[in-house]
Amino acid sequence: MAAVPYIEEYTVEGFVRASALELWNLLTDPIDFARSRGDITEIEVLDGVMGETGCRTRTKHKVGKTEFIVTEETLEAEKPRLLVKQALNAQMTSTSRWQIEDAEGGAKVTVTSTLEARLGMIQRWAIKRQSMQRERSAIDAVRDQCEEYSAFFDKRRENLGFDI
Repeated sequence: MAAVPYIEEYTVEGFVRASALELWNLLTDPIDFARSRGDITEIEVLDGVMGETGCRTRTKHKVGKTEFIVTEETLEAEKPRLLVKQALNAQMTSTSRWQIEDAEGGAKVTVTSTLEARLGMIQRWAIKRQSMQRERSAIDAVRDQCEEYSAFFDKRRENLGFDI
């Protein structure tokens, strides 16, 4: 049987206790970005500058005992409000779109994740069965990331002794 297109999309909202510009600067600084997340062990900039269209990065993650590498390219970057990255994977296309806006007490984040693949019917059936679990995991992951970023900024403010 021929492969057929498969698309999943999730949109999640989060909140970070920092301004949109502070969050943008964090997301586009490889050192602070890695420090702000417990699962990232290393970020390597392969080409370009983080926060600019065309930048390619390789990020090493460790979740439990599992280590994996994600190579991404920045498709769109509009400081400080929009960052769109796509994972470079031959089997599927995974895109994350971060929209950031200032809000009372910090920044509102809206993340849209899209997964596109060409799958055979059996693969498609198996993937669809797991879709709701992946959506719940994506929601939890974005909320956890936002809390990690907030804790990073809270600690930075505490160490500096004034608001940043």
